Amino acid sequence: MKFFATVLPSFTVVLALALHVQAHASPVPMLGIKGTPQRNQVQRPSTSSPCGNVNIANTIDSSESVPLESDGTTLRLNITNYNAGGDGSRKVSVLVDPTGTGKDFVAANVTKNGDPAPKNNGADIVTIELPAGTKCTGGGKGNLCLLSVKSSAGFGGCTLASQLASSSSSTGSSCKSKGKKAKRSGDRRAVGTRAALAARGESLHQNPVF
Repeated sequence: MKFFATVLPSFTVVLALALHVQAHASPVPMLGIKGTPQRNQVQRPSTSSPCGNVNIANTIDSSESVPLESDGTTLRLNITNYNAGGDGSRKVSVLVDPTGTGKDFVAANVTKNGDPAPKNNGADIVTIELPAGTKCTGGGKGNLCLLSVKSSAGFGGCTLASQLASSSSSTGSSCKSKGKKAKRSGDRRAVGTRAALAARGESLHQNPVF
């Protein structure tokens, strides 16, 4: 009886951890991965490692990117889950780093999100709006934005958005027409938000488990 009393709780913990490890979702494509990611390639983005254990500098120029719409700020991204239920949530929050370095993330707006508790494995196409005036400058061609994508269950990874030169130029011109004063005000708000969150040890992701 003592044997079962000792082994059974341990087995229950191991089983729970095993099931949790299999509960994944990720953006497709994903930084550092060719083709569709496998379940064991899904990352757990964190404040210190927004792309998990993927080396950004070594993979940014060899990874597939998703083109932004003609407005230069709208992105439609595939979110695929590898386990059903809440742990396989396809509902995501997104950060964007226009420099592609992984050091200058700000929040992006998800205007159409995925299923937070899918009944089966599958995919949703989510719609993401980058901040107005975003100019992607990352990668060797200087046209990539880096996105950190995290599901409400804490899984995800990074992906790349590519921006046409004409899109970034037209977007920039549109923003300039609104006046430099508005831009400076927006910059101060963005910096203030990042500073305040950093001071509280919080993440820009809207996800409480980040």
